[in-house]
Amino acid sequence: MSVVRRFYPEVRLKQVLAEPGGLTVSQAVERANRGIESVRESCLTAIDDKLTSITTHSRSDDRGAGAEIYRFANEIYAEAGVFGLTELSQAAHSLCQLMSNADEERLPREAVLVHIDSMRALRRPDVAGDQAARTAVLKGLRTVVERMTVLN
Repeated sequence: MSVVRRFYPEVRLKQVLAEPGGLTVSQAVERANRGIESVRESCLTAIDDKLTSITTHSRSDDRGAGAEIYRFANEIYAEAGVFGLTELSQAAHSLCQLMSNADEERLPREAVLVHIDSMRALRRPDVAGDQAARTAVLKGLRTVVERMTVLN
């Protein structure tokens, strides 16, 4: 009969966690939030630049314009979420849906411009009106996407 031998390798993470010092979870979260806030304005400026690029691409007849609009909208979707700009993130997601259903030969220019105007307004929730107005804007964007999807 053979003997069963058990082997338990040393795990470096276990050793590091056992050492004194380091950060608590709340300290780490606080540090991460400070880091995010330190780049907030530069990221919001980058979002503005992306909105300008979307506008430019929406007026272009280039074959890849739709893909570029989608790419910029997807980046805005992610970045807005990081900064807690939920409505802006939802509007960008709506534009992504619009573009994923759009015909590359026939860009829905007016619908894209409506999304851009909405995203510019929602970028600063403190001046974008009350919650009911922002909710109505998002509902309107969803309606636009639904109608454009039916048309395609």
